[in-house]
Amino acid sequence: MLGTILVVEDDADIRAALSSILGGEGYAVFCANDGCEALGLLRRGLRPDAILLDLMMPVMSGPEFRAKQLEDPSLARIPIVILTADSRIADVARALGAAASFAKPFELSDLLTTVARLSPGGGATLPA
Repeated sequence: MLGTILVVEDDADIRAALSSILGGEGYAVFCANDGCEALGLLRRGLRPDAILLDLMMPVMSGPEFRAKQLEDPSLARIPIVILTADSRIADVARALGAAASFAKPFELSDLLTTVARLSPGGGATLPA
């Protein structure tokens, strides 16, 4: 197993595609429809190597999720990779302290390279 990735994306097709591709590469992949669901997974003990985070989602947006993540010392160090169609991606990524950002549509090979850099494998704790 290469590591654990949490995909936080409200578009079911994108979420399924990322899960399938990352899983095929050897990652353990967990998915959430929005920031609220993602926080629930993290609060139940999931400790991914990286979080792929969409910005524009219902219930709890990516920036709202990131604010809550940073408030919790046990979650704050998990790196995020922003995936968005927002044209202000560079400014938003910088403001949120993202490890990387990709404008949709993005090159899959670039995303996989970034995930590999952030996910050394091992050490990821799965929820009970």
